[in-house]
Amino acid sequence: MANDPMKEWMLKDEVLAAFHGWPVIVIFTLVGALIGLAAANLWPAPYRAQVDVSVELNPYRVLDDQYLPAFTNAEFRNVDDYKHWQMLQLSIIVQSDPYMTETLTRLQAIDPYWDSISEQKLREMLSADWRNAGRWSLIATADSESMASDAVHTWSNVVLDLTRDAIASSQSLYQVELTLRALKNHLVENQLQITMLNDLLSDSDVIVSELEKLDQDTLLPDGHFEKLMKLKNQLTEYLPEQAWTQVSFPDRKSNTADYLNWSETAIGLMNDQIENLQLREQILDQEIGESTDLWEIALQDGQGLAATLNLEQRGNSSPGIQRVRSYGLAVIVGSLVGLLAWIGYFLFQITRKGYR
Repeated sequence: MANDPMKEWMLKDEVLAAFHGWPVIVIFTLVGALIGLAAANLWPAPYRAQVDVSVELNPYRVLDDQYLPAFTNAEFRNVDDYKHWQMLQLSIIVQSDPYMTETLTRLQAIDPYWDSISEQKLREMLSADWRNAGRWSLIATADSESMASDAVHTWSNVVLDLTRDAIASSQSLYQVELTLRALKNHLVENQLQITMLNDLLSDSDVIVSELEKLDQDTLLPDGHFEKLMKLKNQLTEYLPEQAWTQVSFPDRKSNTADYLNWSETAIGLMNDQIENLQLREQILDQEIGESTDLWEIALQDGQGLAATLNLEQRGNSSPGIQRVRSYGLAVIVGSLVGLLAWIGYFLFQITRKGYR
């Protein structure tokens, strides 16, 4: 169905007439600007204070740090996952209860105003803006410039202080972890020596039984001599060097009785060494238990932060402060609302004339 030329002409005429009445448009726009300005005064824009912090992470030890998988119950297979988790963990920590409590305590010492502010309200005022390691922005939003400045300045100091303590715990945790590894390695070696000596002790008992059946005044048969030589060579690896000062291996011209005496002495040395190793095992178990307790305490104190993480103040320590919404923005928004109101009024007038 074709459009009515008369209607198109009338609509065009109305639009031209409306723009010729531009003073009305100006009035709507000015009224909107004044309303926006009045609203900005009735509901003042909060202040936004910002402090930049440098966050650096060296991930070279990502595959060696055993405490992080223990803390997170997850394995990090690449550096990117490791870095992202560290940054995410840090963003959670800086707004955790201990940080909010310490920040609020310090603020209350500065200004009694903060006595009426709860930790949850303070947490809502603070935020951390970050994308990755590097530059982090700590932000505080408050009703006054001084409140925003005090909040972000105090919070940034708390973040630097408490994270420094947590990172120090992670660094000590790494040292405890190295100690634990060494102790466990010593324990394994100790247990291995006990096992080997018990095996050699069994072989020695068999050899002694065989020697007792021989004529003690005759030369030792070659087969028995070879067994004793093999036993002697094995014992030099598992018995301390000072033990051999108590007895010397008989020469080949010695009779069977001399070899029997040596074998019995060697058995006594093995029993003594096994007792010493068992005592050493008890000491190692105790040391491992103590180190494990220290490890678990440091694990919680470190809060999962890497030992190679570093936080420092970036640039000027004075917070940068600005209003979240300026008066100029309020005027512009109000003007646009006034213009939209005029468009609505114009469309309403056109609609009424169309019905008529």
